[in-house]
Amino acid sequence: MLLIVADAARFDAVREDLGELHAAGYSALPVLEGAGRTGLHTGDRVHPGGLVALFVVAADAEAPALFDSMVARRDAAGDRITRLFLLPVERQA
Repeated sequence: MLLIVADAARFDAVREDLGELHAAGYSALPVLEGAGRTGLHTGDRVHPGGLVALFVVAADAEAPALFDSMVARRDAAGDRITRLFLLPVERQA
């Protein structure tokens, strides 16, 4: 699974990238508040810059390539806010 914590201003571009890379789908949740290396993000006037969390479930064989491609696209866009994580997923019977 890819977990993408994206700059809300680039949400449309991230969705387009996922479509171009043929990701099977995604779920997105607004992030009301977040803090980390890029500072505090609350989407208000004092701490501008909203965030969106996207979850992308991909087959084990496809997930690393999707992750690498999304990282490359983020870097090419000069996006210093968005963070990507590649996580194992528990399988349900």
